[in-house]
Amino acid sequence: MTIESQTTSSKSHAYRYIIGIDLGTTNSALSYVDLAEQSATSPDTPPTIHIFDVPQLTAPGTIGTRPVLPSFLYLPGDYDLPAGSTDLPWTDEHNYLVGEGAREQGAKVPGRLVASAKSWLAHGAVDRTAPILPWGAPAEVQKVSPVEASKRYLQHLREAWNATMAVPAASTSSAAAVNEIDDDARFENQFIVLT
Repeated sequence: MTIESQTTSSKSHAYRYIIGIDLGTTNSALSYVDLAEQSATSPDTPPTIHIFDVPQLTAPGTIGTRPVLPSFLYLPGDYDLPAGSTDLPWTDEHNYLVGEGAREQGAKVPGRLVASAKSWLAHGAVDRTAPILPWGAPAEVQKVSPVEASKRYLQHLREAWNATMAVPAASTSSAAAVNEIDDDARFENQFIVLT
């Protein structure tokens, strides 16, 4: 099975993976079909759909993998979390938590938790690009738009994919390994369906 795209340079590009993302109100999930694996099987064999176990912070400073990324964003205050507790294996530049760690920390400090951002994307009475979340949070709490929160969930999935699936097997999932990315496996170079 080959899926090709027409690029602006009129050269075709064969995708390595078909990626499906369910950007959910409560949980987001990523599944994929490996087209290289599929091409090695009989044409009559249905493709194998894999669930991507998403690396994420499960608590501040603790990394784990889960079959879903809870659609939660935690925006810590200056003194909420110890230094380095929002670092991921592939970056130390985020000053927020996404996923299970965000949900768990938000249960302790609910005024800093963004939940149900996708619901706000469909709300016709609000500006979806305005920083309104967490809804009802005090003025001193950093706020983001529903679009920005959704972007951070998708960004996390992209970065987690690239750190896991696009890094040669001999490398580790670290910020230094970004220089060793396999371009054919990069998230950005795949056929992606977002729902």
